[in-house]
Amino acid sequence: MSIVESICQELQKKKNLALVSIVKQLASAPRHAGSCMLVDEEGLVAGTIGGGLLEGQAIERGMEVAKSGRSEFMDFRLTGKDAASAGMICGGSIRLFLEPIHPESRTQVLYQRLAIAMGCGDDMFSVIPVRAPGRRVLCRKKAATWPIPTEIACTLREKLEKGKLDVPLEISDSMGQNFVVIPWSAPWRLVLAGGGHVAQATAEIAARADFTVCVLDDRDEFANKDRFPMAAVVRAVPEYKDCFAGMALENKTLVVIVTRGHSYDKSVLIQALKEKPAYLGMIGSKRKIRTIYDMLLNEEGFAKEDLARVTAPVGLDIGAETPAEIGISIVAQLIAARAVLDGGRHHLDASLAGQVQGADKAQEAEGRESSGLCESGAGCETAG
Repeated sequence: MSIVESICQELQKKKNLALVSIVKQLASAPRHAGSCMLVDEEGLVAGTIGGGLLEGQAIERGMEVAKSGRSEFMDFRLTGKDAASAGMICGGSIRLFLEPIHPESRTQVLYQRLAIAMGCGDDMFSVIPVRAPGRRVLCRKKAATWPIPTEIACTLREKLEKGKLDVPLEISDSMGQNFVVIPWSAPWRLVLAGGGHVAQATAEIAARADFTVCVLDDRDEFANKDRFPMAAVVRAVPEYKDCFAGMALENKTLVVIVTRGHSYDKSVLIQALKEKPAYLGMIGSKRKIRTIYDMLLNEEGFAKEDLARVTAPVGLDIGAETPAEIGISIVAQLIAARAVLDGGRHHLDASLAGQVQGADKAQEAEGRESSGLCESGAGCETAG
């Protein structure tokens, strides 16, 4: 469950809350700017800002903010001896904004709107007056106009055009009024084509890693919420015909093909290549991948450049064999892909980054061996 969903749920219970967000992070720190956690009057509800003494102290202050309704900032400068004594050898410094969220009807409606907008793929941001947090305003990034003061809107529009509205901001107007801007990015969506054992393990792990999971399968007994309770969408698609109908596979969609047969893998791959998701992966052995690629090149009119967008076999090469292990390898690669595609994290190891660039070249995809369920490969999903 996302932080926004948790906020909506707790507000329905009429709880006083505090959202604790990292608004600034310098040097080494446990979490990056934008990380947040939700606290009520009794303690932590959801999320994390990195654990340890820092989080413990922030939870205590968050409980007080939830009660008082007054926002505040907290600064942690943990370097050298201070860091060691606090048990945070990471060092660095962070600045937190503690925002009270109380269950007034206006606030409940605002966060319900936010949840719906993000579910539809819209990137949003909230503008919170530091001295009057209850008067927060919600804005859609792509909107032509925003219901905020012109001076603030101009500043934010400039930040947005420069790609600098992806982390929290502190800004002030000419009257000395202070505001905090909290960006809310639509979650990344994972579409799993296939509902077998590997898909089940992958869906469970991906949901815990904050992907919105959608599952497609050609069998009703596999495409159901009992089997995939963590999935936002579960759909039965006979023979995978028009399997992505009604699903806009746009910027923040990752597709992983794990069907129960090579012919279905081929069919879904053809459809996915035409939709152009942000990331496209397919499970399988070296021989299976080469066979499918040859058919797409020789019979379906695709070019090598098209196939270079496919990561196959999908998943990091960690020697995975069981469905759970393969699920871990797949989601680990998806997390790395998300970090690269978001463009906000640049600390990936070069060899890891190279594994999430759409296989870089079709030849690399053909040549990579993987460990798993069929032949030598990181798994062929053959299980029903």
